[in-house]
Amino acid sequence: MPHITIDYTPNLADDIRQADLVNAVHQAADATKVFPLWGIRTLARAADMATVAHGDPAVGFIQITARIAPGRDLATRQRVTKALFDAALACMAAVRARRELGIQLEVTEYNQDVCLHWNNLTTPREGA
Repeated sequence: MPHITIDYTPNLADDIRQADLVNAVHQAADATKVFPLWGIRTLARAADMATVAHGDPAVGFIQITARIAPGRDLATRQRVTKALFDAALACMAAVRARRELGIQLEVTEYNQDVCLHWNNLTTPREGA
């Protein structure tokens, strides 16, 4: 963990460099040193349909959700939230300067009682 999902309005498809945004947020998660690298998974996708605020089709919105395992203290969760948000803001600086755009990021903890998972991902070995 975390599993990071970046959803955005379809009208941003030409403005978002998906790989840049995904990599910026992913690297920010790794830089916090809160999570093992093998546990960080980041994806982005454009919504099929969206309406934002007053309905002007030029207005864009980005929703970033990071789901993490429970148990980390509030200060750690807040530090992660700020690091990921700052990375997204920096990556989207040029777009923010030229159009109306909302960006929201939320870090949530999954419920261990109703969450199942399996993986055999590991961090690559040196020289591999």
